[in-house]
Amino acid sequence: MKQWKSIASKLILVIFTGILFFTVQTSTYAAAVGDQLTSPEAGWKRYDDTHAGLKYTGSWYTATGTSYYNGSAKVTTKAADNNYVSFSFYGTELRLIADRNTDRHSDNTITIDGVTETFTEYSTTSTKQVLVYEKTGLPLGAHTVNVTVGHNRINFIVDAIDIDDTGYLINTNLSSPLDLSAAAAIEKIDLSWTAVTNATSYNVKRSTTTGGLYETIASNVTNATYTDINVTSDVKYYYVVTAVNAAGESISSNETSAIPLAATVPDNGRAILTIYLNNGTEKEYDLSMTEVNAFIDWYDQKDAGVGTAKYAFIKAWNKGPFIKRTEYVVFDKILTFNVDEYAAEE
Repeated sequence: MKQWKSIASKLILVIFTGILFFTVQTSTYAAAVGDQLTSPEAGWKRYDDTHAGLKYTGSWYTATGTSYYNGSAKVTTKAADNNYVSFSFYGTELRLIADRNTDRHSDNTITIDGVTETFTEYSTTSTKQVLVYEKTGLPLGAHTVNVTVGHNRINFIVDAIDIDDTGYLINTNLSSPLDLSAAAAIEKIDLSWTAVTNATSYNVKRSTTTGGLYETIASNVTNATYTDINVTSDVKYYYVVTAVNAAGESISSNETSAIPLAATVPDNGRAILTIYLNNGTEKEYDLSMTEVNAFIDWYDQKDAGVGTAKYAFIKAWNKGPFIKRTEYVVFDKILTFNVDEYAAEE
Protein backbone atom coordinates (compact mmCIF):
# COMPACT_ATOMS: atom_id res chain seq x y z
CA MET A 1 0.00 0.00 0.00
CA LYS A 2 1.42 3.39 -1.02
CA GLN A 3 2.22 5.64 1.93
CA TRP A 4 0.66 9.08 2.25
CA LYS A 5 3.13 11.80 1.22
CA SER A 6 3.94 14.39 3.84
CA ILE A 7 2.90 17.20 1.51
CA ALA A 8 -0.23 15.56 0.15
CA SER A 9 -3.74 16.46 1.21
CA LYS A 10 -4.59 15.78 4.86
CA LEU A 11 -8.01 14.75 6.11
CA ILE A 12 -9.08 16.40 9.35
CA LEU A 13 -12.06 15.22 11.39
CA VAL A 14 -13.83 17.86 13.45
CA ILE A 15 -16.59 16.82 15.88
CA PHE A 16 -18.88 19.62 17.03
CA THR A 17 -22.21 19.14 18.88
CA GLY A 18 -22.42 15.55 17.80
CA ILE A 19 -21.99 16.28 14.08
CA LEU A 20 -19.01 14.93 12.13
CA PHE A 21 -17.39 17.38 9.71
CA PHE A 22 -14.69 16.62 7.13
CA THR A 23 -12.16 19.31 6.16
CA VAL A 24 -9.50 18.85 3.49
CA GLN A 25 -6.23 20.79 3.79
CA THR A 26 -4.15 20.83 0.60
CA SER A 27 -0.53 21.96 0.44
CA THR A 28 0.84 24.14 -2.36
CA TYR A 29 2.75 21.30 -4.03
CA ALA A 30 1.47 17.73 -4.29
CA ALA A 31 4.37 16.05 -6.13
CA ALA A 32 7.19 14.40 -4.19
CA VAL A 33 10.61 13.07 -5.19
CA GLY A 34 10.05 9.83 -7.11
CA ASP A 35 6.79 10.94 -8.73
CA GLN A 36 6.37 11.29 -12.47
CA LEU A 37 5.92 14.97 -13.32
CA THR A 38 5.35 15.48 -17.05
CA SER A 39 4.57 19.20 -16.68
CA PRO A 40 5.42 21.78 -14.04
CA GLU A 41 2.99 22.19 -11.16
CA ALA A 42 1.30 25.51 -10.45
CA GLY A 43 3.89 27.86 -8.97
CA TRP A 44 6.74 26.43 -11.08
CA LYS A 45 8.15 27.02 -14.57
CA ARG A 46 10.10 24.47 -16.62
CA TYR A 47 13.30 24.78 -18.68
CA ASP A 48 14.25 22.09 -21.19
CA ASP A 49 17.62 20.32 -21.28
CA THR A 50 18.50 22.33 -24.43
CA HIS A 51 18.25 25.74 -22.72
CA ALA A 52 21.34 27.92 -23.27
CA GLY A 53 21.57 28.58 -19.53
CA LEU A 54 22.56 24.93 -18.88
CA LYS A 55 26.31 24.34 -19.33
CA TYR A 56 27.36 20.71 -19.94
CA THR A 57 30.97 19.71 -19.22
CA GLY A 58 32.39 16.37 -20.29
CA SER A 59 30.96 13.81 -22.72
CA TRP A 60 27.21 14.19 -23.34
CA TYR A 61 24.88 13.18 -26.15
CA THR A 62 21.25 14.00 -26.96
CA ALA A 63 18.59 11.31 -26.72
CA THR A 64 15.30 11.96 -28.49
CA GLY A 65 11.81 10.53 -28.16
CA THR A 66 8.25 11.47 -27.30
CA SER A 67 8.64 10.16 -23.75
CA TYR A 68 11.12 12.95 -22.95
CA TYR A 69 9.99 16.44 -22.01
CA ASN A 70 9.94 18.48 -25.22
CA GLY A 71 11.24 15.45 -27.10
CA SER A 72 14.85 15.32 -25.88
CA ALA A 73 17.18 14.71 -22.93
CA LYS A 74 20.92 14.96 -22.31
CA VAL A 75 22.71 11.69 -21.44
CA THR A 76 26.19 10.84 -20.16
CA THR A 77 27.86 7.71 -18.76
CA LYS A 78 30.40 6.79 -16.10
CA ALA A 79 32.97 6.16 -18.84
CA ALA A 80 33.98 9.83 -18.77
CA ASP A 81 34.89 11.20 -15.35
CA ASN A 82 34.15 14.76 -14.22
CA ASN A 83 30.94 15.02 -16.19
CA TYR A 84 28.66 17.69 -14.80
CA VAL A 85 26.05 20.28 -15.67
CA SER A 86 26.09 23.75 -14.14
CA PHE A 87 23.75 26.73 -14.16
CA SER A 88 22.67 29.74 -12.13
CA PHE A 89 19.14 30.79 -11.31
CA TYR A 90 17.28 33.53 -9.50
CA GLY A 91 14.57 32.30 -7.16
CA THR A 92 13.92 30.19 -4.07
CA GLU A 93 13.13 26.67 -5.34
CA LEU A 94 14.59 24.09 -7.70
CA ARG A 95 13.57 20.69 -9.09
CA LEU A 96 15.46 18.26 -11.35
CA ILE A 97 13.46 16.19 -13.86
CA ALA A 98 15.03 13.00 -15.27
CA ASP A 99 14.56 9.28 -15.98
CA ARG A 100 14.73 6.55 -13.39
CA ASN A 101 15.90 3.06 -14.33
CA THR A 102 18.10 0.15 -13.17
CA ASP A 103 21.21 1.47 -14.98
CA ARG A 104 21.06 5.00 -13.48
CA HIS A 105 23.61 6.32 -10.99
CA SER A 106 22.51 6.52 -7.36
CA ASP A 107 25.48 8.56 -6.07
CA ASN A 108 24.99 11.82 -7.98
CA THR A 109 25.73 15.08 -6.17
CA ILE A 110 24.24 18.55 -6.43
CA THR A 111 25.99 21.61 -4.99
CA ILE A 112 23.94 24.76 -4.42
CA ASP A 113 25.90 27.82 -3.29
CA GLY A 114 28.67 25.56 -1.95
CA VAL A 115 26.40 23.14 -0.06
CA THR A 116 26.44 19.58 -1.44
CA GLU A 117 23.74 16.89 -1.28
CA THR A 118 23.31 13.52 -3.01
CA PHE A 119 20.40 12.17 -5.04
CA THR A 120 19.58 9.09 -7.10
CA GLU A 121 18.18 8.30 -10.52
CA TYR A 122 18.21 4.55 -9.80
CA SER A 123 14.98 2.59 -9.70
CA THR A 124 13.95 -1.01 -10.24
CA THR A 125 11.35 0.21 -12.75
CA SER A 126 11.77 2.51 -15.76
CA THR A 127 9.88 5.82 -15.57
CA LYS A 128 10.33 8.95 -17.70
CA GLN A 129 10.10 12.57 -16.51
CA VAL A 130 10.50 11.84 -12.81
CA LEU A 131 11.09 14.38 -10.06
CA VAL A 132 14.51 13.15 -8.86
CA TYR A 133 15.57 16.11 -6.67
CA GLU A 134 13.85 19.06 -5.02
CA LYS A 135 15.18 22.03 -3.01
CA THR A 136 12.86 24.60 -1.46
CA GLY A 137 13.24 27.42 1.06
CA LEU A 138 16.32 29.03 -0.49
CA PRO A 139 16.72 32.77 0.16
CA LEU A 140 15.35 34.87 -2.67
CA GLY A 141 18.25 35.75 -4.93
CA ALA A 142 20.83 34.33 -7.35
CA HIS A 143 22.07 30.76 -6.76
CA THR A 144 24.89 28.78 -8.39
CA VAL A 145 24.25 25.09 -9.05
CA ASN A 146 26.59 22.26 -10.08
CA VAL A 147 25.24 18.73 -10.70
CA THR A 148 27.94 16.06 -10.85
CA VAL A 149 27.38 12.60 -12.32
CA GLY A 150 27.86 9.55 -10.12
CA HIS A 151 30.01 6.48 -10.87
CA ASN A 152 28.33 3.38 -9.52
CA ARG A 153 26.24 2.47 -12.59
CA ILE A 154 26.07 3.47 -16.27
CA ASN A 155 23.83 6.37 -17.30
CA PHE A 156 22.82 9.81 -16.06
CA ILE A 157 19.97 11.85 -17.57
CA VAL A 158 19.06 15.55 -17.63
CA ASP A 159 15.57 16.04 -19.03
CA ALA A 160 14.52 19.42 -17.56
CA ILE A 161 14.67 21.64 -14.51
CA ASP A 162 11.84 23.45 -12.72
CA ILE A 163 12.22 26.78 -10.91
CA ASP A 164 9.62 28.69 -8.89
CA ASP A 165 7.63 30.87 -11.28
CA THR A 166 8.88 34.14 -9.76
CA GLY A 167 12.46 33.15 -10.69
CA TYR A 168 14.39 32.47 -13.88
CA LEU A 169 17.51 30.85 -15.30
CA ILE A 170 20.37 33.34 -15.44
CA ASN A 171 22.26 33.97 -18.67
CA THR A 172 25.78 34.11 -17.19
CA ASN A 173 27.25 35.38 -20.49
CA LEU A 174 25.25 38.60 -20.29
CA SER A 175 26.24 41.38 -17.89
CA SER A 176 23.71 42.93 -15.55
CA PRO A 177 22.69 46.56 -16.13
CA LEU A 178 24.74 49.02 -14.08
CA ASP A 179 23.96 52.33 -12.38
CA LEU A 180 20.19 51.99 -12.31
CA SER A 181 18.73 55.22 -10.93
CA ALA A 182 15.20 56.49 -10.30
CA ALA A 183 14.04 60.10 -10.52
CA ALA A 184 10.73 61.00 -8.89
CA ALA A 185 8.38 63.23 -10.86
CA ILE A 186 4.71 64.18 -10.66
CA GLU A 187 2.71 60.93 -10.96
CA LYS A 188 5.61 59.04 -12.53
CA ILE A 189 9.12 57.73 -11.92
CA ASP A 190 11.86 57.98 -14.56
CA LEU A 191 14.39 55.13 -14.64
CA SER A 192 17.73 55.04 -16.43
CA TRP A 193 20.70 52.67 -16.52
CA THR A 194 23.86 51.90 -18.47
CA ALA A 195 23.23 49.94 -21.67
CA VAL A 196 24.54 46.34 -21.74
CA THR A 197 26.63 45.04 -24.62
CA ASN A 198 24.88 42.22 -26.55
CA ALA A 199 21.53 42.89 -24.85
CA THR A 200 18.58 43.00 -27.23
CA SER A 201 16.08 44.24 -24.62
CA TYR A 202 15.50 44.78 -20.91
CA ASN A 203 12.95 43.68 -18.30
CA VAL A 204 11.91 46.27 -15.71
CA LYS A 205 10.80 44.84 -12.37
CA ARG A 206 9.14 46.56 -9.40
CA SER A 207 8.28 45.88 -5.78
CA THR A 208 6.90 47.85 -2.85
CA THR A 209 9.35 46.02 -0.56
CA THR A 210 13.12 46.32 -0.73
CA GLY A 211 14.67 43.11 -2.02
CA GLY A 212 11.46 41.95 -3.77
CA LEU A 213 9.48 39.91 -4.66
CA TYR A 214 9.64 41.87 -7.91
CA GLU A 215 6.90 41.95 -10.53
CA THR A 216 7.91 42.44 -14.16
CA ILE A 217 6.10 45.62 -15.18
CA ALA A 218 7.72 46.01 -18.62
CA SER A 219 9.48 43.62 -21.00
CA ASN A 220 11.06 44.07 -24.44
CA VAL A 221 12.25 47.55 -23.42
CA THR A 222 14.82 48.45 -26.08
CA ASN A 223 16.21 51.69 -24.62
CA ALA A 224 18.20 52.09 -21.40
CA THR A 225 15.40 54.25 -19.96
CA TYR A 226 11.85 53.65 -18.81
CA THR A 227 9.09 55.79 -17.30
CA ASP A 228 6.75 54.11 -14.85
CA ILE A 229 3.40 55.92 -14.96
CA ASN A 230 1.33 53.26 -13.17
CA VAL A 231 2.20 54.59 -9.74
CA THR A 232 0.49 55.99 -6.68
CA SER A 233 1.84 59.15 -5.10
CA ASP A 234 3.48 58.80 -1.68
CA VAL A 235 4.13 55.06 -2.24
CA LYS A 236 7.77 54.03 -2.32
CA TYR A 237 8.66 51.77 -5.25
CA TYR A 238 11.77 49.61 -5.60
CA TYR A 239 13.14 48.68 -9.02
CA VAL A 240 15.64 46.33 -10.66
CA VAL A 241 16.36 45.80 -14.36
CA THR A 242 17.66 42.73 -16.21
CA ALA A 243 19.22 42.50 -19.65
CA VAL A 244 17.87 39.95 -22.15
CA ASN A 245 19.03 38.30 -25.38
CA ALA A 246 18.30 35.05 -27.21
CA ALA A 247 20.25 33.04 -24.58
CA GLY A 248 18.18 34.32 -21.66
CA GLU A 249 18.07 36.90 -18.90
CA SER A 250 20.95 38.41 -16.92
CA ILE A 251 21.22 38.76 -13.18
CA SER A 252 19.44 41.81 -11.79
CA SER A 253 20.91 45.30 -11.64
CA ASN A 254 21.37 47.23 -8.43
CA GLU A 255 18.12 48.12 -6.69
CA THR A 256 16.91 51.70 -6.73
CA SER A 257 13.81 53.39 -5.32
CA ALA A 258 11.74 56.53 -5.52
CA ILE A 259 8.44 58.01 -4.31
CA PRO A 260 6.34 59.63 -7.06
CA LEU A 261 5.14 63.14 -6.42
CA ALA A 262 1.48 63.98 -6.05
CA ALA A 263 -0.19 66.17 -8.62
CA THR A 264 -1.11 69.49 -7.00
CA VAL A 265 -2.61 72.77 -8.11
CA PRO A 266 0.41 74.95 -8.94
CA ASP A 267 0.96 77.80 -6.51
CA ASN A 268 3.73 79.40 -8.61
CA GLY A 269 6.15 78.82 -5.74
CA ARG A 270 9.69 78.41 -7.03
CA ALA A 271 13.22 78.53 -5.68
CA ILE A 272 16.84 78.65 -6.70
CA LEU A 273 18.50 75.50 -5.33
CA THR A 274 22.25 76.01 -5.01
CA ILE A 275 24.31 72.92 -4.20
CA TYR A 276 27.89 73.33 -3.01
CA LEU A 277 30.11 70.32 -3.68
CA ASN A 278 33.16 69.44 -1.61
CA ASN A 279 35.46 70.03 -4.60
CA GLY A 280 34.44 73.70 -4.70
CA THR A 281 31.94 73.34 -7.57
CA GLU A 282 28.52 75.02 -7.34
CA LYS A 283 25.40 73.66 -9.04
CA GLU A 284 22.39 75.96 -9.44
CA TYR A 285 18.87 74.89 -10.40
CA ASP A 286 15.71 76.96 -10.91
CA LEU A 287 12.98 74.60 -9.68
CA SER A 288 9.40 74.45 -8.49
CA MET A 289 9.02 73.99 -4.77
CA THR A 290 7.63 70.52 -5.49
CA GLU A 291 10.92 69.61 -7.17
CA VAL A 292 12.93 71.22 -4.38
CA ASN A 293 11.03 69.24 -1.74
CA ALA A 294 11.62 66.02 -3.70
CA PHE A 295 15.38 66.70 -3.62
CA ILE A 296 15.28 67.47 0.12
CA ASP A 297 13.30 64.26 0.78
CA TRP A 298 15.93 62.25 -1.14
CA TYR A 299 18.75 63.99 0.76
CA ASP A 300 17.15 63.29 4.15
CA GLN A 301 16.55 59.63 3.27
CA LYS A 302 20.10 59.16 2.04
CA ASP A 303 21.44 60.91 5.13
CA ALA A 304 19.57 58.25 7.13
CA GLY A 305 21.25 55.52 5.06
CA VAL A 306 18.35 54.74 2.72
CA GLY A 307 18.07 55.31 -1.02
CA THR A 308 20.26 55.76 -4.08
CA ALA A 309 23.69 57.36 -4.02
CA LYS A 310 22.86 60.01 -6.60
CA TYR A 311 19.98 62.33 -7.47
CA ALA A 312 18.88 63.02 -11.03
CA PHE A 313 17.81 66.47 -12.22
CA ILE A 314 15.91 66.38 -15.52
CA LYS A 315 17.09 69.53 -17.30
CA ALA A 316 14.32 71.35 -19.14
CA TRP A 317 16.69 74.20 -20.04
CA ASN A 318 19.55 74.35 -22.55
CA LYS A 319 18.43 71.07 -24.07
CA GLY A 320 19.83 71.93 -27.50
CA PRO A 321 19.43 69.04 -29.94
CA PHE A 322 18.96 66.47 -27.17
CA ILE A 323 15.67 64.70 -26.44
CA LYS A 324 16.47 64.55 -22.75
CA ARG A 325 19.28 65.82 -20.53
CA THR A 326 19.86 64.45 -17.02
CA GLU A 327 22.36 65.79 -14.50
CA TYR A 328 23.31 63.69 -11.46
CA VAL A 329 24.50 64.93 -8.08
CA VAL A 330 26.26 62.39 -5.85
CA PHE A 331 25.26 62.44 -2.19
CA ASP A 332 28.72 62.11 -0.63
CA LYS A 333 30.01 64.98 -2.81
CA ILE A 334 27.50 67.48 -1.37
CA LEU A 335 28.94 69.86 1.20
CA THR A 336 25.82 72.01 1.72
CA PHE A 337 22.94 73.57 -0.23
CA ASN A 338 20.76 76.70 -0.15
CA VAL A 339 17.09 77.16 -1.08
CA ASP A 340 16.12 80.70 -2.11
CA GLU A 341 12.37 80.86 -2.66
CA TYR A 342 10.62 83.40 -4.85
CA ALA A 343 7.11 83.96 -6.20
CA ALA A 344 6.85 83.32 -9.93
CA GLU A 345 4.79 85.67 -12.01
CA GLU A 346 1.40 84.51 -13.35
